[in-house]
Amino acid sequence: MANKLAQTDEGRKNKVAVSVKDLINKYHIWDARRISQLLPNEEFIDVTVTSPPYWNLKDYGVESQIGFGQEYDECLDDLEQVFRNIYAVTSKRGSLWVISDTIKRKGKIKLLPFDLAERLEQIGWILQDIIIWNKDRTLPWSHQGKLRNIFEYMTFYSKGRRFNYHLDRVREVSRLKEWWVRYPERYSPEGKAPARTWYIPIPRQGSWGNNWVRHFNPLPPELVERILLLTTDEGDIVLDPFCGSGAVLAQAHVMGRNYVGLDLSPSYKEMFEQRVLPAISALHEEGRERTREMRKQKKAFGNLIRSLRRTKYPKELMRLYVKEHGRVDLEAVLALQKSESGHLEVIFLFPGGCQAPSDFLPRVIELSKRPPLSKYGFRAVLTACSVDLVSQEWLRSRGLDLGEEIYLYAKGQTYAWIESMSVQAWLELVEGDELSESFRQQRYPTIVSDIGVRVDPKSPSLPIEEER
Repeated sequence: MANKLAQTDEGRKNKVAVSVKDLINKYHIWDARRISQLLPNEEFIDVTVTSPPYWNLKDYGVESQIGFGQEYDECLDDLEQVFRNIYAVTSKRGSLWVISDTIKRKGKIKLLPFDLAERLEQIGWILQDIIIWNKDRTLPWSHQGKLRNIFEYMTFYSKGRRFNYHLDRVREVSRLKEWWVRYPERYSPEGKAPARTWYIPIPRQGSWGNNWVRHFNPLPPELVERILLLTTDEGDIVLDPFCGSGAVLAQAHVMGRNYVGLDLSPSYKEMFEQRVLPAISALHEEGRERTREMRKQKKAFGNLIRSLRRTKYPKELMRLYVKEHGRVDLEAVLALQKSESGHLEVIFLFPGGCQAPSDFLPRVIELSKRPPLSKYGFRAVLTACSVDLVSQEWLRSRGLDLGEEIYLYAKGQTYAWIESMSVQAWLELVEGDELSESFRQQRYPTIVSDIGVRVDPKSPSLPIEEER
Protein backbone atom coordinates (compact mmCIF):
# COMPACT_ATOMS: atom_id res chain seq x y z
CA MET A 1 0.00 0.00 0.00
CA ALA A 2 3.07 2.23 -0.05
CA ASN A 3 2.22 3.62 -3.48
CA LYS A 4 -1.26 4.50 -2.23
CA LEU A 5 0.25 6.71 0.45
CA ALA A 6 2.75 8.44 -1.79
CA GLN A 7 2.83 12.24 -1.92
CA THR A 8 1.41 14.06 -4.92
CA ASP A 9 3.48 16.22 -7.24
CA GLU A 10 3.23 19.63 -5.62
CA GLY A 11 4.20 21.30 -8.88
CA ARG A 12 1.23 20.03 -10.86
CA LYS A 13 -1.02 22.81 -12.06
CA ASN A 14 -4.35 23.24 -10.26
CA LYS A 15 -3.68 20.28 -7.96
CA VAL A 16 -4.48 20.15 -4.27
CA ALA A 17 -1.24 19.02 -2.65
CA VAL A 18 -2.46 16.17 -0.45
CA SER A 19 -1.51 12.54 -0.02
CA VAL A 20 -3.85 9.60 -0.39
CA LYS A 21 -3.67 9.27 3.38
CA ASP A 22 -5.15 12.76 3.70
CA LEU A 23 -7.98 11.94 1.27
CA ILE A 24 -9.27 8.61 2.45
CA ASN A 25 -12.10 8.06 4.90
CA LYS A 26 -13.47 11.54 4.29
CA TYR A 27 -16.58 13.02 2.73
CA HIS A 28 -15.42 15.87 0.48
CA ILE A 29 -17.68 18.70 -0.64
CA TRP A 30 -16.37 18.73 -4.18
CA ASP A 31 -17.57 18.87 -7.78
CA ALA A 32 -16.99 15.46 -9.38
CA ARG A 33 -16.13 17.17 -12.67
CA ARG A 34 -13.03 18.55 -10.97
CA ILE A 35 -12.04 15.25 -9.38
CA SER A 36 -8.62 15.32 -11.07
CA GLN A 37 -7.81 18.47 -9.08
CA LEU A 38 -8.45 16.65 -5.83
CA LEU A 39 -7.06 13.16 -6.36
CA PRO A 40 -3.35 12.32 -6.73
CA ASN A 41 -2.13 11.45 -10.21
CA GLU A 42 -1.60 7.78 -9.40
CA GLU A 43 -3.58 4.54 -9.71
CA PHE A 44 -4.87 4.02 -6.19
CA ILE A 45 -8.67 3.56 -6.42
CA ASP A 46 -9.65 -0.12 -6.24
CA VAL A 47 -13.34 0.22 -7.01
CA THR A 48 -15.82 2.99 -7.74
CA VAL A 49 -19.44 2.40 -6.76
CA THR A 50 -21.84 5.18 -7.61
CA SER A 51 -25.28 6.20 -8.81
CA PRO A 52 -24.86 9.40 -10.86
CA PRO A 53 -27.68 11.92 -11.38
CA TYR A 54 -30.41 10.64 -13.72
CA TRP A 55 -30.27 13.64 -16.04
CA ASN A 56 -33.05 16.09 -15.07
CA LEU A 57 -35.19 13.60 -13.17
CA LYS A 58 -34.41 15.16 -9.78
CA ASP A 59 -33.35 18.57 -8.55
CA TYR A 60 -30.92 18.11 -5.68
CA GLY A 61 -31.07 21.80 -4.89
CA VAL A 62 -27.37 22.45 -5.41
CA GLU A 63 -25.94 25.07 -7.73
CA SER A 64 -23.98 23.78 -10.75
CA GLN A 65 -25.24 20.23 -10.29
CA ILE A 66 -24.89 17.66 -13.05
CA GLY A 67 -28.16 16.60 -14.65
CA PHE A 68 -30.97 18.90 -13.60
CA GLY A 69 -31.30 21.88 -15.91
CA GLN A 70 -28.89 20.45 -18.51
CA GLU A 71 -29.47 19.16 -22.00
CA TYR A 72 -29.19 15.37 -22.20
CA ASP A 73 -25.94 15.37 -24.19
CA GLU A 74 -24.44 17.98 -21.88
CA CYS A 75 -25.17 15.70 -18.92
CA LEU A 76 -23.52 12.78 -20.72
CA ASP A 77 -20.49 14.96 -21.53
CA ASP A 78 -20.05 15.82 -17.86
CA LEU A 79 -20.43 12.21 -16.74
CA GLU A 80 -17.94 11.10 -19.37
CA GLN A 81 -15.44 13.62 -18.01
CA VAL A 82 -15.95 12.34 -14.46
CA PHE A 83 -15.42 8.69 -15.38
CA ARG A 84 -12.46 9.50 -17.62
CA ASN A 85 -10.70 11.07 -14.65
CA ILE A 86 -11.64 8.14 -12.43
CA TYR A 87 -10.23 5.72 -15.02
CA ALA A 88 -6.86 7.47 -14.75
CA VAL A 89 -6.63 6.92 -10.97
CA THR A 90 -8.07 3.38 -10.87
CA SER A 91 -5.68 0.50 -10.16
CA LYS A 92 -4.81 -1.98 -12.91
CA ARG A 93 -7.18 -4.63 -11.47
CA GLY A 94 -9.78 -2.08 -10.36
CA SER A 95 -13.41 -1.79 -11.40
CA LEU A 96 -16.42 0.49 -11.68
CA TRP A 97 -20.08 -0.06 -10.79
CA VAL A 98 -22.64 2.40 -12.17
CA ILE A 99 -26.25 2.23 -10.98
CA SER A 100 -28.63 4.08 -13.28
CA ASP A 101 -31.97 3.91 -15.06
CA THR A 102 -33.79 4.85 -18.21
CA ILE A 103 -35.74 8.13 -18.28
CA LYS A 104 -38.89 9.05 -20.17
CA ARG A 105 -39.27 12.66 -21.22
CA LYS A 106 -41.73 14.16 -23.72
CA GLY A 107 -42.94 10.71 -24.74
CA LYS A 108 -39.47 9.32 -25.47
CA ILE A 109 -37.28 7.03 -23.40
CA LYS A 110 -33.64 8.01 -22.89
CA LEU A 111 -31.42 4.94 -22.47
CA LEU A 112 -29.07 6.52 -19.94
CA PRO A 113 -27.33 3.27 -18.80
CA PHE A 114 -26.54 2.29 -22.38
CA ASP A 115 -25.74 5.74 -23.74
CA LEU A 116 -23.33 6.12 -20.84
CA ALA A 117 -21.90 2.65 -21.51
CA GLU A 118 -20.92 3.71 -25.04
CA ARG A 119 -19.07 6.72 -23.65
CA LEU A 120 -17.30 4.68 -20.99
CA GLU A 121 -16.11 2.02 -23.43
CA GLN A 122 -14.57 4.76 -25.58
CA ILE A 123 -12.62 5.87 -22.52
CA GLY A 124 -11.28 2.35 -21.99
CA TRP A 125 -13.64 0.88 -19.43
CA ILE A 126 -14.52 -2.74 -20.30
CA LEU A 127 -18.17 -3.63 -19.76
CA GLN A 128 -18.19 -6.99 -17.94
CA ASP A 129 -21.79 -7.43 -16.86
CA ILE A 130 -25.25 -5.87 -16.66
CA ILE A 131 -27.26 -6.68 -13.55
CA ILE A 132 -30.91 -5.93 -12.87
CA TRP A 133 -31.48 -4.54 -9.40
CA ASN A 134 -35.07 -5.25 -8.37
CA LYS A 135 -35.48 -2.72 -5.59
CA ASP A 136 -39.13 -3.55 -4.78
CA ARG A 137 -40.08 -0.19 -3.29
CA THR A 138 -40.03 2.96 -5.40
CA LEU A 139 -41.99 6.13 -6.05
CA PRO A 140 -45.57 4.97 -6.76
CA TRP A 141 -46.04 6.71 -10.07
CA SER A 142 -47.03 5.45 -13.47
CA HIS A 143 -48.59 7.09 -16.50
CA GLN A 144 -49.75 6.35 -20.00
CA GLY A 145 -47.18 4.25 -21.83
CA LYS A 146 -45.07 3.56 -18.76
CA LEU A 147 -45.74 1.13 -15.93
CA ARG A 148 -44.41 1.54 -12.41
CA ASN A 149 -40.68 0.88 -12.46
CA ILE A 150 -39.21 -1.19 -9.61
CA PHE A 151 -35.83 -2.03 -11.10
CA GLU A 152 -32.64 -0.30 -12.17
CA TYR A 153 -29.57 -1.28 -14.15
CA MET A 154 -26.17 -1.91 -12.61
CA THR A 155 -23.37 -1.89 -15.16
CA PHE A 156 -20.08 -3.42 -14.06
CA TYR A 157 -16.83 -2.37 -15.75
CA SER A 158 -13.21 -3.31 -15.30
CA LYS A 159 -10.15 -1.28 -16.17
CA GLY A 160 -8.24 -4.26 -17.54
CA ARG A 161 -8.84 -7.79 -18.73
CA ARG A 162 -7.70 -9.11 -15.37
CA PHE A 163 -9.63 -7.68 -12.44
CA ASN A 164 -10.50 -8.42 -8.82
CA TYR A 165 -13.56 -10.65 -8.68
CA HIS A 166 -14.27 -12.95 -5.71
CA LEU A 167 -17.33 -14.92 -6.78
CA ASP A 168 -17.10 -17.56 -4.02
CA ARG A 169 -17.76 -14.89 -1.38
CA VAL A 170 -21.27 -14.23 -2.66
CA ARG A 171 -22.35 -17.74 -3.56
CA GLU A 172 -25.52 -18.94 -1.86
CA VAL A 173 -26.44 -22.29 -0.30
CA SER A 174 -30.11 -21.57 0.40
CA ARG A 175 -32.99 -22.22 -1.96
CA LEU A 176 -31.04 -24.76 -4.01
CA LYS A 177 -33.03 -27.26 -6.01
CA GLU A 178 -32.77 -30.90 -4.97
CA TRP A 179 -30.59 -31.84 -7.95
CA TRP A 180 -27.40 -30.98 -6.07
CA VAL A 181 -27.78 -34.15 -3.99
CA ARG A 182 -27.73 -36.47 -7.00
CA TYR A 183 -25.29 -34.40 -9.04
CA PRO A 184 -22.82 -32.87 -6.56
CA GLU A 185 -20.12 -32.62 -9.21
CA ARG A 186 -22.18 -29.96 -10.97
CA TYR A 187 -22.32 -27.64 -7.97
CA SER A 188 -19.56 -25.58 -6.44
CA PRO A 189 -18.78 -26.46 -2.80
CA GLU A 190 -19.07 -22.73 -2.18
CA GLY A 191 -22.69 -22.67 -3.32
CA LYS A 192 -24.68 -21.28 -6.24
CA ALA A 193 -23.58 -18.10 -8.00
CA PRO A 194 -26.15 -15.29 -7.77
CA ALA A 195 -28.22 -14.64 -10.86
CA ARG A 196 -28.02 -11.38 -12.78
CA THR A 197 -31.18 -10.17 -11.06
CA TRP A 198 -30.68 -9.02 -7.47
CA TYR A 199 -33.78 -8.73 -5.28
CA ILE A 200 -32.72 -6.18 -2.66
CA PRO A 201 -35.28 -3.61 -1.45
CA ILE A 202 -34.30 0.00 -0.86
CA PRO A 203 -34.41 1.28 2.74
CA ARG A 204 -37.84 2.37 3.93
CA GLN A 205 -38.23 6.12 4.35
CA GLY A 206 -40.79 8.53 5.73
CA SER A 207 -43.56 7.34 8.00
CA TRP A 208 -42.79 3.65 7.20
CA GLY A 209 -39.05 3.78 7.81
CA ASN A 210 -36.59 4.33 10.65
CA ASN A 211 -35.58 7.71 9.20
CA TRP A 212 -31.85 7.13 9.08
CA VAL A 213 -31.77 8.23 5.45
CA ARG A 214 -33.60 10.81 3.36
CA HIS A 215 -32.68 10.51 -0.30
CA PHE A 216 -34.36 10.20 -3.70
CA ASN A 217 -32.58 6.92 -4.43
CA PRO A 218 -30.83 5.49 -1.36
CA LEU A 219 -28.67 2.44 -1.92
CA PRO A 220 -29.37 -0.43 0.50
CA PRO A 221 -26.35 -1.58 2.54
CA GLU A 222 -26.87 -5.19 1.38
CA LEU A 223 -26.44 -4.13 -2.25
CA VAL A 224 -23.20 -2.28 -1.55
CA GLU A 225 -21.97 -5.15 0.63
CA ARG A 226 -22.35 -7.66 -2.22
CA ILE A 227 -20.50 -5.38 -4.63
CA LEU A 228 -17.63 -4.85 -2.20
CA LEU A 229 -17.40 -8.56 -1.39
CA LEU A 230 -17.16 -9.29 -5.10
CA THR A 231 -14.56 -6.75 -6.09
CA THR A 232 -12.55 -5.59 -3.05
CA ASP A 233 -10.52 -6.80 -0.11
CA GLU A 234 -10.05 -5.29 3.33
CA GLY A 235 -7.85 -2.22 3.15
CA ASP A 236 -8.85 -1.40 -0.45
CA ILE A 237 -9.98 2.10 -1.40
CA VAL A 238 -13.59 2.67 -2.49
CA LEU A 239 -14.65 5.83 -4.34
CA ASP A 240 -18.12 7.32 -4.76
CA PRO A 241 -18.01 10.60 -6.73
CA PHE A 242 -21.77 11.18 -6.24
CA CYS A 243 -21.97 9.83 -2.70
CA GLY A 244 -25.18 11.61 -1.59
CA SER A 245 -26.24 10.23 1.78
CA GLY A 246 -23.05 8.15 1.91
CA ALA A 247 -24.37 4.58 1.96
CA VAL A 248 -21.40 3.37 -0.10
CA LEU A 249 -18.94 5.09 2.21
CA ALA A 250 -20.57 3.78 5.38
CA GLN A 251 -20.73 0.21 4.11
CA ALA A 252 -17.10 0.38 3.00
CA HIS A 253 -16.15 1.58 6.48
CA VAL A 254 -17.90 -1.22 8.39
CA MET A 255 -16.33 -3.80 6.04
CA GLY A 256 -12.79 -2.61 6.71
CA ARG A 257 -12.33 -0.75 3.42
CA ASN A 258 -11.16 2.83 3.03
CA TYR A 259 -13.36 5.31 1.23
CA VAL A 260 -13.28 8.61 -0.64
CA GLY A 261 -16.61 10.39 -1.08
CA LEU A 262 -17.49 13.45 -3.14
CA ASP A 263 -20.71 15.44 -3.31
CA LEU A 264 -21.88 19.04 -3.65
CA SER A 265 -24.47 18.95 -0.85
CA PRO A 266 -23.38 19.90 2.69
CA SER A 267 -26.74 18.67 4.01
CA TYR A 268 -26.03 15.17 2.68
CA LYS A 269 -22.62 15.22 4.32
CA GLU A 270 -24.25 16.13 7.62
CA MET A 271 -26.77 13.30 7.15
CA PHE A 272 -23.94 10.86 6.47
CA GLU A 273 -21.97 11.81 9.57
CA GLN A 274 -24.87 12.11 12.01
CA ARG A 275 -27.29 9.40 10.85
CA VAL A 276 -26.20 7.17 7.98
CA LEU A 277 -22.78 6.09 9.24
CA PRO A 278 -24.04 5.33 12.80
CA ALA A 279 -27.10 3.50 11.44
CA ILE A 280 -25.17 1.29 8.99
CA SER A 281 -22.57 0.58 11.68
CA ALA A 282 -25.37 -0.57 13.99
CA LEU A 283 -26.93 -2.70 11.26
CA HIS A 284 -23.57 -4.30 10.61
CA GLU A 285 -23.17 -5.18 14.27
CA GLU A 286 -26.68 -6.61 14.42
CA GLY A 287 -25.93 -8.75 11.39
CA ARG A 288 -22.75 -10.32 12.74
CA GLU A 289 -24.53 -13.35 14.17
CA ARG A 290 -26.46 -13.83 10.93
CA THR A 291 -23.20 -13.59 8.99
CA ARG A 292 -21.58 -16.20 11.23
CA GLU A 293 -24.54 -18.52 10.75
CA MET A 294 -24.39 -18.11 6.98
CA ARG A 295 -20.68 -18.94 7.04
CA LYS A 296 -21.40 -22.08 9.07
CA GLN A 297 -24.06 -23.14 6.56
CA LYS A 298 -21.71 -22.54 3.65
CA LYS A 299 -18.98 -24.55 5.34
CA ALA A 300 -21.38 -27.42 6.07
CA PHE A 301 -22.68 -27.32 2.51
CA GLY A 302 -19.13 -27.34 1.12
CA ASN A 303 -18.16 -30.34 3.25
CA LEU A 304 -21.32 -32.16 2.18
CA ILE A 305 -20.77 -31.51 -1.54
CA ARG A 306 -17.19 -32.76 -1.26
CA SER A 307 -18.35 -35.89 0.56
CA LEU A 308 -21.09 -36.56 -1.99
CA ARG A 309 -18.57 -36.22 -4.78
CA ARG A 310 -16.26 -38.76 -3.15
CA THR A 311 -18.95 -41.35 -2.55
CA LYS A 312 -20.31 -40.91 -6.08
CA TYR A 313 -16.91 -41.00 -7.79
CA PRO A 314 -16.38 -44.80 -7.81
CA LYS A 315 -19.94 -45.41 -8.96
CA GLU A 316 -19.55 -42.95 -11.84
CA LEU A 317 -16.19 -44.50 -12.71
CA MET A 318 -17.75 -47.97 -12.97
CA ARG A 319 -20.72 -46.63 -14.94
CA LEU A 320 -18.39 -45.19 -17.56
CA TYR A 321 -16.25 -48.32 -17.53
CA VAL A 322 -19.24 -50.58 -18.21
CA LYS A 323 -20.46 -48.23 -20.92
CA GLU A 324 -17.14 -48.41 -22.80
CA HIS A 325 -15.74 -51.84 -21.92
CA GLY A 326 -18.58 -53.99 -20.59
CA ARG A 327 -19.36 -55.41 -17.17
CA VAL A 328 -16.69 -56.64 -14.79
CA ASP A 329 -17.20 -58.85 -11.74
CA LEU A 330 -16.33 -56.99 -8.53
CA GLU A 331 -16.81 -57.89 -4.88
CA ALA A 332 -16.86 -54.26 -3.72
CA VAL A 333 -15.13 -50.93 -4.13
CA LEU A 334 -13.41 -49.21 -1.22
CA ALA A 335 -13.48 -45.39 -1.26
CA LEU A 336 -11.24 -44.11 1.52
CA GLN A 337 -10.73 -40.45 2.32
CA LYS A 338 -7.10 -39.52 2.91
CA SER A 339 -7.49 -36.53 5.23
CA GLU A 340 -3.78 -35.72 5.30
CA SER A 341 -3.34 -35.41 1.53
CA GLY A 342 -6.89 -34.73 0.40
CA HIS A 343 -6.70 -37.68 -2.00
CA LEU A 344 -9.36 -40.35 -2.36
CA GLU A 345 -8.06 -43.90 -2.41
CA VAL A 346 -10.28 -46.11 -4.60
CA ILE A 347 -9.59 -49.84 -4.37
CA PHE A 348 -11.43 -52.27 -6.66
CA LEU A 349 -11.83 -55.60 -4.88
CA PHE A 350 -12.21 -58.63 -7.11
CA PRO A 351 -13.71 -61.90 -5.81
CA GLY A 352 -11.48 -64.36 -3.96
CA GLY A 353 -9.17 -66.27 -6.21
CA CYS A 354 -9.60 -63.73 -9.04
CA GLN A 355 -7.14 -61.15 -10.24
CA ALA A 356 -7.98 -57.92 -12.03
CA PRO A 357 -7.73 -58.24 -15.82
CA SER A 358 -4.45 -56.76 -17.05
CA ASP A 359 -6.22 -54.00 -18.95
CA PHE A 360 -8.67 -53.07 -16.17
CA LEU A 361 -6.56 -50.61 -14.16
CA PRO A 362 -5.10 -48.78 -17.20
CA ARG A 363 -8.63 -48.32 -18.51
CA VAL A 364 -10.08 -46.91 -15.30
CA ILE A 365 -7.07 -44.60 -14.90
CA GLU A 366 -7.65 -43.31 -18.42
CA LEU A 367 -11.33 -42.71 -17.64
CA SER A 368 -10.38 -40.78 -14.50
CA LYS A 369 -8.37 -38.31 -16.57
CA ARG A 370 -11.36 -37.32 -18.69
CA PRO A 371 -14.45 -35.26 -17.86
CA PRO A 372 -16.63 -35.58 -15.93
CA LEU A 373 -14.35 -37.43 -13.48
CA SER A 374 -11.48 -34.98 -13.97
CA LYS A 375 -13.82 -32.19 -12.79
CA TYR A 376 -14.62 -33.63 -9.36
CA GLY A 377 -12.05 -31.41 -7.66
CA PHE A 378 -9.77 -33.96 -5.99
CA ARG A 379 -7.13 -36.49 -6.92
CA ALA A 380 -8.06 -40.18 -6.81
CA VAL A 381 -5.48 -42.92 -6.35
CA LEU A 382 -6.78 -46.03 -8.10
CA THR A 383 -5.67 -49.60 -7.31
CA ALA A 384 -7.12 -53.10 -7.75
CA CYS A 385 -6.59 -56.38 -5.92
CA SER A 386 -8.28 -59.61 -4.84
CA VAL A 387 -10.46 -59.56 -1.75
CA ASP A 388 -8.17 -62.34 -0.44
CA LEU A 389 -5.58 -59.68 0.40
CA VAL A 390 -7.90 -57.82 2.78
CA SER A 391 -6.73 -58.31 6.36
CA GLN A 392 -6.44 -56.44 9.62
CA GLU A 393 -2.94 -55.26 8.76
CA TRP A 394 -3.95 -54.37 5.21
CA LEU A 395 -6.80 -52.18 6.46
CA ARG A 396 -4.65 -50.48 9.10
CA SER A 397 -2.07 -49.63 6.46
CA ARG A 398 -4.83 -47.61 4.81
CA GLY A 399 -5.70 -45.70 7.96
CA LEU A 400 -8.69 -47.82 9.09
CA ASP A 401 -8.88 -48.93 12.72
CA LEU A 402 -10.97 -52.00 13.53
CA GLY A 403 -13.32 -50.06 15.79
CA GLU A 404 -13.96 -47.37 13.23
CA GLU A 405 -17.32 -47.05 11.51
CA ILE A 406 -17.64 -47.63 7.78
CA TYR A 407 -20.62 -47.17 5.51
CA LEU A 408 -22.07 -49.26 2.69
CA TYR A 409 -23.68 -47.70 -0.38
CA ALA A 410 -25.60 -50.00 -2.70
CA LYS A 411 -27.79 -50.04 -5.82
CA GLY A 412 -26.09 -46.96 -7.19
CA GLN A 413 -27.37 -44.78 -4.35
CA THR A 414 -24.35 -42.81 -3.17
CA TYR A 415 -26.06 -39.95 -1.30
CA ALA A 416 -27.30 -42.10 1.59
CA TRP A 417 -25.63 -45.19 3.06
CA ILE A 418 -27.91 -48.16 3.60
CA GLU A 419 -25.88 -49.91 6.29
CA SER A 420 -23.10 -49.01 8.68
CA MET A 421 -20.83 -51.31 10.68
CA SER A 422 -17.44 -51.40 12.30
CA VAL A 423 -14.37 -52.19 10.23
CA GLN A 424 -13.98 -55.33 12.37
CA ALA A 425 -17.52 -56.49 11.50
CA TRP A 426 -16.97 -55.87 7.80
CA LEU A 427 -13.63 -57.70 7.88
CA GLU A 428 -15.31 -60.72 9.47
CA LEU A 429 -17.84 -60.78 6.63
CA VAL A 430 -15.05 -60.60 4.08
CA GLU A 431 -12.94 -63.29 5.72
CA GLY A 432 -15.97 -65.52 6.18
CA ASP A 433 -17.09 -64.97 2.61
CA GLU A 434 -20.46 -63.86 4.01
CA LEU A 435 -21.03 -60.63 2.11
CA SER A 436 -24.71 -60.22 1.33
CA GLU A 437 -25.74 -61.75 -1.99
CA SER A 438 -28.13 -58.83 -2.43
CA PHE A 439 -25.10 -56.55 -2.43
CA ARG A 440 -23.23 -58.67 -4.95
CA GLN A 441 -25.99 -59.15 -7.49
CA GLN A 442 -26.67 -55.58 -8.53
CA ARG A 443 -25.87 -53.24 -11.38
CA TYR A 444 -23.20 -51.37 -9.44
CA PRO A 445 -20.80 -52.91 -6.92
CA THR A 446 -21.23 -52.03 -3.26
CA ILE A 447 -19.18 -49.00 -2.26
CA VAL A 448 -17.59 -49.28 1.17
CA SER A 449 -16.33 -45.98 2.57
CA ASP A 450 -15.17 -44.22 5.71
CA ILE A 451 -17.24 -41.24 4.48
CA GLY A 452 -20.76 -41.29 5.87
CA VAL A 453 -23.42 -39.17 4.19
CA ARG A 454 -27.15 -39.64 4.46
CA VAL A 455 -29.31 -37.12 2.62
CA ASP A 456 -32.87 -37.32 1.41
CA PRO A 457 -32.83 -35.85 -2.12
CA LYS A 458 -36.49 -34.85 -1.85
CA SER A 459 -35.94 -32.71 1.24
CA PRO A 460 -32.25 -31.97 1.71
CA SER A 461 -31.43 -29.76 4.65
CA LEU A 462 -28.52 -28.49 6.69
CA PRO A 463 -27.00 -29.44 9.03
CA ILE A 464 -26.75 -33.11 8.11
CA GLU A 465 -24.77 -36.14 9.08
CA GLU A 466 -21.17 -35.51 8.15
CA GLU A 467 -18.08 -37.50 7.44
CA ARG A 468 -15.82 -38.45 10.27
